[in-house]
Amino acid sequence: MTVVFVGDTGTEIILDCGTALASATVRQVIARTPRGTKKTWTATQEGLNSIKYTTAAGDLDQPGEWRLQAYIEMPGWKGFGDVVSLTVKAAL
Repeated sequence: MTVVFVGDTGTEIILDCGTALASATVRQVIARTPRGTKKTWTATQEGLNSIKYTTAAGDLDQPGEWRLQAYIEMPGWKGFGDVVSLTVKAAL
């Protein structure tokens, strides 16, 4: 895995949702910061089963363990993916 630092931009976060997403109308990455704040990032489809978000300025603003989860809405279904961890380190 790539090493990620506070303030990094252009880092691609890709979450495998385990199902075809072509009909999805909402694709989001829900992020819980180390301090407990919730952030919601709009994602795009990546391949058949995954979503991708590319970090922008101000997104990764705290060092520590971040928790990430996909949120998807499709006709007749909406729900969450597995929770994964991302370690964000402090730069010198």
